[in-house]
Amino acid sequence: MNSLDETLTRRSLVMRSFSPSAPIADKTLFAGRIEQMSTLISIAFQRGQHAVIYGERGVGKTSLARVMKSMFGETAWTSYYTCSSGDSFGSIWRSVLADFPITDTRPRAGFSNDSVVAASTTLADMLGDEDPTPNKIRKILDLLGEADGNAVIFIDEFDRPDDPVARSLFADTIKILSDQAIPVTLVLVGVADNIDELIAGHASVQRALVQIQMPRMTSEELMEIVRQGMRSANLGVDDLFAKQVVKISQGLPHYTHLLCQNAGVYVVEQGRENVRAADFDFAITRALNNVSQTVREKYHRATFSNRETLYRQVLLACTMAEKDELGTFSAPDVRDKLCEVTGRRYEIPAFANHLTDFSSMDGARGGILVKRGVLRRFRYRFIDPLLPPYILMKGRTEGLTQELS
Repeated sequence: MNSLDETLTRRSLVMRSFSPSAPIADKTLFAGRIEQMSTLISIAFQRGQHAVIYGERGVGKTSLARVMKSMFGETAWTSYYTCSSGDSFGSIWRSVLADFPITDTRPRAGFSNDSVVAASTTLADMLGDEDPTPNKIRKILDLLGEADGNAVIFIDEFDRPDDPVARSLFADTIKILSDQAIPVTLVLVGVADNIDELIAGHASVQRALVQIQMPRMTSEELMEIVRQGMRSANLGVDDLFAKQVVKISQGLPHYTHLLCQNAGVYVVEQGRENVRAADFDFAITRALNNVSQTVREKYHRATFSNRETLYRQVLLACTMAEKDELGTFSAPDVRDKLCEVTGRRYEIPAFANHLTDFSSMDGARGGILVKRGVLRRFRYRFIDPLLPPYILMKGRTEGLTQELS
């Protein structure tokens, strides 16, 4: 193998080992989330129990669901469906049930005892042309139990459909499946702060749903992603590089994968076999170009100005500010970090309008923060969890902070 072929092979190995743009589906590359995996395993195949996986965007809900689908698929029927905004109760179930085949066999003509396949359809064909009801779905799913025991059905992006009736019908379906102990486990996956946001107004169904919250990953879990991925890519990694990646990721595996992938590719291009701490800044420079366009546009809109302003510095200080358990911070928290960023002492009135602009829903710089509380005691939280790590990376490249050194 010549050097170019070897480089391409090593590069493709890095790209497979880290996946910032797509959910992890290979359980050999999945790291962390042991508690959530154990909970799902204990729920699956228990009649009457279903699950809901919820949490903010970017914490790895889909990766967990994909890996668990792969694991359950070794012993049970499984289906995985990702909802879209235009989906209805019926369209979701038609897609889900299409994953479960029905094979009609008949004896072969003559004296042979062999059978032949007369027709092959799916459970979706049993729905007919009419919109399905929860009871119709229950009857069809009950056939799975009679035929082969158990099934696990994952419905991702459950918060996406615009149809308000869909969630109500799903709540009714879950209650019916639970009450009648149908051997099928539904796993709903969606972006939400709590279960009420996913199954609003249906308290009676909550007893049938085991809530699995996906918090941001711990430093130890993110460190496992770094080390496991680098091992898979046949690369060594310095501890300082790994610690810097973990710190800037702020609990979001997307950024851990993004930075490690860019660093790994760079190291391979350099003909090296170890990722050094000095590669961190180069990884950030490359990673900035791979962050979603939506995140980049939000940052540009919030900070752009034709004259010298404090918007970049204040936004960076918001990112660096001490947060409570709900991820909120106050103006005094921002003041302390703004002093670190600028090297100057600013009092709250000097940047209060900046916080107002960021938390407005109307202005050009708005839609960045959500503001809660009362005058002089406001607390703020980033709306998009993927934005703060990007702000930190921008601050690093612009020389506004060396906090991650």
